[in-house]
Amino acid sequence: MIVETVKRKETIQSFNNNFIVIFGTLQNLNNTMNNLTIKPDDYYSACRKDMLRYIDIPVHTLLEIGCGAGNFAANFPDAEYWGVEPVAKQAEVAASKSLKILNGCYGDVASQIPDKYFDLIVCNDVIEHMIDPVGFLQSVRHKLKPTGKLIASIPNIRHITVIYNLLFHGLFDYEKSGLMDYTHLHFFTPKSFRKIAVNCGWNVELIEPLTIAPFKPIKNLILKFLERNTHDLRTVQFAVRLSQITATA
Repeated sequence: MIVETVKRKETIQSFNNNFIVIFGTLQNLNNTMNNLTIKPDDYYSACRKDMLRYIDIPVHTLLEIGCGAGNFAANFPDAEYWGVEPVAKQAEVAASKSLKILNGCYGDVASQIPDKYFDLIVCNDVIEHMIDPVGFLQSVRHKLKPTGKLIASIPNIRHITVIYNLLFHGLFDYEKSGLMDYTHLHFFTPKSFRKIAVNCGWNVELIEPLTIAPFKPIKNLILKFLERNTHDLRTVQFAVRLSQITATA
């Protein structure tokens, strides 16, 4: 028993040492993520007007997680806008637009964000970058008003290009951007995200394709065959709208 305990401690220490080589320390993982400035500036500058059609409530207070340069705020000139951005350079750009910006990962700044305050929370291509998306979805619910909603865009790991590379080439290679972005820490399909959201206490109002990419014609026969039983293989991103579960009489 003593030998097994020692071996287990050695295994845990080995894991921690390897982790420290990559991230510095377990506690400083968020700080390392904060310093990710390799991405070009235009990565953080999208206005994301494609997400506006999923907003079906009046918005007076808005919280955007992973707000980048804060350009999404331009879609709501009369709303009180709060943004959370881990990359310091982009947080400074957003703050220069007279926006309320908190620099850090959500877990670092959550205590500075008021509860039951926001009409809308926006997560544009950000949940897949989080260390603990389940913890985030459980926590961020408390920042919404009872009538508030969360919208998100999320990459779909079930896209045919990912399946094709796995099935025919045995590849699951990370890339500089896109579905296999090297900064993605978690992967979702529409069905798997729905399950997580429900388990975290959300009402899932909507999940639907947001962006659809064409596939090379030479591979279309494979796609058509697979799509007999699946309908999201062309979906690159899917949009989500979540709301609070209200008690019924």
